[in-house]
Amino acid sequence: MKVSRLSRALAASFFPIFLASCADMAGGAAGDTSDIPAEILRPKKYSVGSGTPDNLAALAAKHNPAIAALRHRAERMEAQAPQAASLPDPMASVSAGSMAETAAGQMQGMLGVSQKFPHAGKRDAASRAARHEAAAIRAEADALALKVSEQVKSAWWDYYLAEKTISYTKENRELLSSIKEIVVAHIETDSASQADQLRTENEITLLDRNLADLRKLRSSAIARINFLLNRPVGSSLPPPREPSLPATSSLENLIARAQVNHPDIAAAQQRVDAFNQRLRKAKLERYPDPTVGITYAPVSGSGLAGSANGRDQVFATLGFNIPLWREPRKAMVREATAGIAETKALLESSRADLRYRVEDAYFRAKTAREVTTLFKDRLIPSAKQASEVTLTGYSAGKSSFTDVLETQREVLTYQLQLIKSRAELGKAIATLEAAAAL
Repeated sequence: MKVSRLSRALAASFFPIFLASCADMAGGAAGDTSDIPAEILRPKKYSVGSGTPDNLAALAAKHNPAIAALRHRAERMEAQAPQAASLPDPMASVSAGSMAETAAGQMQGMLGVSQKFPHAGKRDAASRAARHEAAAIRAEADALALKVSEQVKSAWWDYYLAEKTISYTKENRELLSSIKEIVVAHIETDSASQADQLRTENEITLLDRNLADLRKLRSSAIARINFLLNRPVGSSLPPPREPSLPATSSLENLIARAQVNHPDIAAAQQRVDAFNQRLRKAKLERYPDPTVGITYAPVSGSGLAGSANGRDQVFATLGFNIPLWREPRKAMVREATAGIAETKALLESSRADLRYRVEDAYFRAKTAREVTTLFKDRLIPSAKQASEVTLTGYSAGKSSFTDVLETQREVLTYQLQLIKSRAELGKAIATLEAAAAL
């Protein structure tokens, strides 16, 4: 009889707990995602559409694994919030053996359940700190997306520069081949020397060497873009089209926008809030956490005393921890306070860095735009006209072959300077867009 009463009490108390634990273990095993196929994380071959800088930047934000890693990290941190807000698991205890005998009879055992209740505000502060940290990481992911976007656009402009330089160099080579035919005709009429032909062939050879270097630069730019887009090595890109370059806003507006909208600023502010919540929790650690429990003790009705009635005992318990050691709690406050100061300093550093990036990119864009207009509207048309006049004069025997080569080199040089300035303008605008979070 004694054993059966205690056994029933144990079964009633612990069997549901055991079943719940088994269910949690089974659910955890079913939700385990540690065996993610490696193919999901490997580069993927997909179409990039028109291949414009904006389109490539959007694809990089979607497929870049570093950005994905930060977003998963934010999810991981977000999952800590409900953990911090929950009560700790209740404690169950069993006592058996040679128990004390009371007036009601001898105790057969004791079953107890207790629950710890952290001081008001501790769980809320820990949960809020986790949520602010998750928000900071999400902002960091957005900042990384802007950075990757800038890198993609910069690499695209390198691709554009290499492709256009190859195109202009080929055009110049074809023109030199035509000039070579004119030189050969002049040699046959004794109006030109063999040296002019050799100089022409030498110029063509130099252009062939430049073309080989340019193809290498183009391949390097394509590889950089594929890396940022998480595409396989050797994936092709459509030829770069001439993109439109937007006008830049005023410097003051760009700086003000960067100070307000950039994710780096948001991340730092969220971390300040997270440390404020940690400081709040640290200050609350000076207060004890109560633990409330209830204990059941089955009592035998065959006690030694004649008054034994076998009435079971049920009683409540109240306990609490004693926050005796003050130094660890003081250290928690110092840690959170230092974290706030550290993050505020990083916030000011981010603001200063953004001001510099915006201002530097703004003036680079302004200079590149002016230089682009100068070469496009004035220098290149004049150089082409001079080249045509010199070549006509050479055919008529009025200009030297040296003048022909120099004017032709000048045209190519100006053309290359134009596309270089245009690429610099595109890179500067990409930096402005990333720094000002446009």
